[in-house]
Amino acid sequence: MAKIVYDGPDGTNEREIDADAISDSGRVEGIRVNLEEDGYLHIPYTRLYWIRMSEDEGKIDYSQV
Repeated sequence: MAKIVYDGPDGTNEREIDADAISDSGRVEGIRVNLEEDGYLHIPYTRLYWIRMSEDEGKIDYSQV
């Protein structure tokens, strides 16, 4: 699980989501979060405070890409 803290229209927001649901955004210079039932959330880097996850979740295995 990953915890994301960002600045939204209604103030500071915090979400806990699966770390695999976070990727680079194609719309904004920032990240894209797959919220499954609610679609996608695009967060610009300028509004992102931090993303916290375990070290293993943050690693990418390029041998399978």
